[in-house]
Amino acid sequence: MPIPAWTRARTSWHDPRLGWVSLPPGLRCHRVWLDDLPSRERTIFGNILRRSPGHVLVRLAGGVRALNRTLLLDAKDMTDATDLEQAAMAAALRPLGEYVGSIGMHRPLADYTRQEVLTMIDVVVSAYQDYFHKHNDDIPF
Repeated sequence: MPIPAWTRARTSWHDPRLGWVSLPPGLRCHRVWLDDLPSRERTIFGNILRRSPGHVLVRLAGGVRALNRTLLLDAKDMTDATDLEQAAMAAALRPLGEYVGSIGMHRPLADYTRQEVLTMIDVVVSAYQDYFHKHNDDIPF
């Protein structure tokens, strides 16, 4: 299963077919394992990874790219979320939608101020915890 990741900063490289490709921060990509590539690409990318151990392979912009690990923000999927955890995540959607609607849905996330992002995180975490507190008697907090 591919591991999702997002670019942390503007990313650019030269593609012989496309010229210079420049992608904005926040672009979603997926980590790729060397073993999943065809043998010719495995050889090429294997050499690149041996020369630059700080790089990882990602499927980005229609191809596999070797990017510096610091340009990526890995996203770890929640493993084995319980039914209660999944319900709590779903319960956070309505407050999140109301908040995003109040500050303007037409704006991209990159245009949010720091305070707006912190408030959005607070809204989601609070809604998640509120649902958990109301529906789980086993939690002592």
